[in-house]
Amino acid sequence: MNPKAVIAFCIALAGLAAGTGALSEINSEQGSDALLWVMVSRFGIVAVFAALGIYSARESRMRASIILTADDPRAAFQDLLNYGILPGFMIGLINYLFFFFNRYSPRIAPRIRGMEDVYDAFLVSLDTSIFEEVVYRLFIMSCLMFLIQHLYQGIKSVWPVVVSVLPRAMALVLSSLLFAVAHNVYGFTGAFCGGLMLGFIFMKSGIESAIAAHFVANFLFFSVSYLS
Repeated sequence: MNPKAVIAFCIALAGLAAGTGALSEINSEQGSDALLWVMVSRFGIVAVFAALGIYSARESRMRASIILTADDPRAAFQDLLNYGILPGFMIGLINYLFFFFNRYSPRIAPRIRGMEDVYDAFLVSLDTSIFEEVVYRLFIMSCLMFLIQHLYQGIKSVWPVVVSVLPRAMALVLSSLLFAVAHNVYGFTGAFCGGLMLGFIFMKSGIESAIAAHFVANFLFFSVSYLS
């Protein structure tokens, strides 16, 4: 990968995360005291984590980004559609079938339970999908794969098949567990299953597809559950 292209990609992703985070904060009508902090922290975290994640993914021979690796724009869009947008609808539908009746549970964040319009659902979906996918898939999952591959490098000649599969499987499960823990005990099971699906999407088609799937799933679930 071209280092300049990687830097530009990370800055663009960080800028998008900072912008959506700020808009989401403003739209929540909770005041703007923390607005600057939200923008700066989101930009810094996403920029650094994205750069480290892309490096780890490259060293692990995993596709980190469609934009940075695709030669044909049409093929890139096809990947985004097949591995991001369409699976996102499926994940959103599964969320709806399993969690619709608990949508107004006090365990659900007030910001989500209190959604009033499509714009709010759009902002929350985009904000969470960019930030969480960069942190849990691009950064954590890629770094785990990089570390586990190096840990098992010594036995590659003895068990080549195991070593080729085990790091990916362990990184997928461990990153999904961390993702589930972050969603507390009440959302653990759903977040873990969702993390597995999003992790698989990331391994197959990069961070853009994972973000797209996460966004579509959240937006579909929020729109049908709270705005219909």
